[in-house]
Amino acid sequence: MRVTLRRRRAIAIAGGARGHGGNLMLTPRQYAAYEFIAGFLERWGFAPSYEEIRRHLGLRSLNAVAKLIAQLRRRGALAPSPLNAKRSLTPLAWGRARSGRVGRPVRGAERAAATIPLLGVVAAGEPIEAIENPEPVEVPPSLLGPGERYALRVRGDSMIEDGIHDGDLIVVRRALEADDGRTVVAVVDGEATLKRFYRHGAQVELRAANAALRPMQFPASRVQIRGILIGLLRRYS
Repeated sequence: MRVTLRRRRAIAIAGGARGHGGNLMLTPRQYAAYEFIAGFLERWGFAPSYEEIRRHLGLRSLNAVAKLIAQLRRRGALAPSPLNAKRSLTPLAWGRARSGRVGRPVRGAERAAATIPLLGVVAAGEPIEAIENPEPVEVPPSLLGPGERYALRVRGDSMIEDGIHDGDLIVVRRALEADDGRTVVAVVDGEATLKRFYRHGAQVELRAANAALRPMQFPASRVQIRGILIGLLRRYS
């Protein structure tokens, strides 16, 4: 992929969907956003969030990110998202182009890889199916932070309306307590489940994100929280 500077204000990316001679014309800021998204997607298998783009570019608000994404879509650099999801950003003029005068390193996408252990499988109404030899899972820096983190593979569709599908990997922060409304890994009488958590006095409600499933209520003494959902990993083939 060839990148050239035009009039000090625009970058031409060869192979783009629009522009003169098959080139895609982007301003330096648009190109920086494009390159960050492409690099992040190439490394992690999914696009960065608006907040990650905002931090990388030093923008003041998520609204500024939304405007920048809209500009890239109008210029044909990003494919429109069929679900309008903030992590469905697909560069059309694919590549890791560089410009010595304008392009800058994709810092957020090129940080040293971090890993957490994949401990097992969580499914509604079953104990956590532990993996004998936990394997490392590579995660983006945005999912790291204070506290112990681990990954579980989801089995079933009880949280599908929250975008959590059968086979997804979830990132969990180990915890013994949670605020109302948080999605937690909970154990009830030795059986594990992934549900939204609500406390009602001496009762605990575990609520699925699936209209076909009814909420479940238990005495608080029977429910043990093992962790709080903080992220989701999904790779598209």
